[in-house]
Amino acid sequence: MGWIKRMRLKNALFAMMFFGLLLASLLSIGVFIGCNRLIQTLPQATASIEISSDPSVTIIHPEASAPPAWSQAVGSLLGVLQIALPILIFTLVILLTSTLFYRTKLKEPLHILKSSTERIMQDDLDFVIPMPSGQDELSQLCGAFEKMRETLLANNQTLWRQAEERKRLNAAFAHDLRNPVTVLKGTAKLLRKGICDEQTIGRLEDYTLRIEQYIESMSSIQRLEQVPVQRKMIACDLLYRELEDTARLLAPGLFCRITMHGIGSVGMKAVETETAGIDTSVIETAAAGKAAVETKAAGKATVEAEAAERAAIQTAAVAIDHGLFMTVAENLIANGARFAERELMIGLEIADSFLLLSVMDDGPGFPDELLRNGPKPFGKVKQYTTYSRKAAECTACSETIMDDAKPSKVSAENGAHFGMGLYSCQTICLKHGGKLTLENIEGSGAKAAAFFKIE
Repeated sequence: MGWIKRMRLKNALFAMMFFGLLLASLLSIGVFIGCNRLIQTLPQATASIEISSDPSVTIIHPEASAPPAWSQAVGSLLGVLQIALPILIFTLVILLTSTLFYRTKLKEPLHILKSSTERIMQDDLDFVIPMPSGQDELSQLCGAFEKMRETLLANNQTLWRQAEERKRLNAAFAHDLRNPVTVLKGTAKLLRKGICDEQTIGRLEDYTLRIEQYIESMSSIQRLEQVPVQRKMIACDLLYRELEDTARLLAPGLFCRITMHGIGSVGMKAVETETAGIDTSVIETAAAGKAAVETKAAGKATVEAEAAERAAIQTAAVAIDHGLFMTVAENLIANGARFAERELMIGLEIADSFLLLSVMDDGPGFPDELLRNGPKPFGKVKQYTTYSRKAAECTACSETIMDDAKPSKVSAENGAHFGMGLYSCQTICLKHGGKLTLENIEGSGAKAAAFFKIE
């Protein structure tokens, strides 16, 4: 019956009915012929002829004798069976064919669908819907049910994670506000006692600003969770220029290197920009395979590339949400510039239907706690024991928070950091079908890589 299970429902029903009716027809013909032969073997009506001894023959026609009663009864019964048995045979064959079709094609998938529906109605999604042995429409329906279950499970898990994250955010927000509120209450008591010096007023202003920043951070998270992803074609050349401008603004005094991999026909295009005085160098492209060419002119940007390479970059485009991409770029560059010593490396690459943005600095690297647990909002990650010179210079650039796709800078207070930048990047990457990875490069520093799903 394996070939029946592999057939579609309509074809299987037609095949089973065809063979069933063919069998019923053969049986009916056999029954009809058999009944006729039995009838012929029964005693028939007889007539007697008397012959005298006289040479002259005298024929007498007596009355015909009727057949025996039992013979008439059997003959009548056989006549009825000739009509009734074919009808009975066809009825039984149709019933048997229908039962066989149900048990072979319908029983298993219907049982699977019924039990799966009952479990889903009970909010039980932690199971796998088995696939029936056949390959018909009901098997495809079971497969569709399994995909629906997986989607519902993923959505429920997402909602559960969001609810848990919201609870954790609220708890962390309330906990982090406790100290500023306590300080403000103490300051208010001092003011009531008439102690109103410059230090008291300064403390009042500082902690009021800190509470305002906390509230803005919470609002930014809510906007990030609700903002839709609106993809459109963006030229890679535009992304490159914006990354260069962002590095110039957020990483002053650092030697920034921007590389592009897998863009158009160009294997690699690396541009180094020392943003203290716009010092640009062009490194060989893998597609051209030429020797490295380095050109430096402080205070003036010079980019030398072949026309074909430039055209490849200018014509290449990717489908991403431009605003969300730049928000992630600004966060990662600002975070890297905060701890970089001398150099910041920014990479842009297309690989496996993802647009990869990487930022690597030569600072002390990410703390082990951050690498283990990932970025958390308002996370109390232990600060680095050694801060770089750039960390002190770029305090104003330590945090960028999304606000209608435009970054707003939040200054750190005494090295305090809300931990919102990397968390915002992670949230945006997940919404864009990608992810955010953090790692420490041995001998170099920290590296953050943001993946964006492109279409």
